[in-house]
Amino acid sequence: MRRNRLTESDLSRIVRRIVKEDKEHKRELELRQKLNDIFFGYDESNLTSDPGERGYLSKEYRLKKSISPRQRMERLQQVIGDLESYVRDLKDELRDEEGWTREEDYENVWGGLES
Repeated sequence: MRRNRLTESDLSRIVRRIVKEDKEHKRELELRQKLNDIFFGYDESNLTSDPGERGYLSKEYRLKKSISPRQRMERLQQVIGDLESYVRDLKDELRDEEGWTREEDYENVWGGLES
């Protein structure tokens, strides 16, 4: 069944997959290009489109699925909102990690990993 909307969990799953791929291939994470491929290009993993179709936010998808410019604007706004929410979550994670760096025994526990 086709999903009409991406959820925050969809975006989280996408980003987790991207990070996992990066670790597996030992290459620099190209997040912007990967997200462009998913949302606008051909989505090989079919997270947002059917095989051989352009991504969920592409103009070609809009034309093929008869999505009006207003509907596409709503989709774009939704994805922006989801990404902003995800960025807030990442910033919370960053604050948590910064808290660990202020601990008294930080160097004893983690210092060896950073040298």
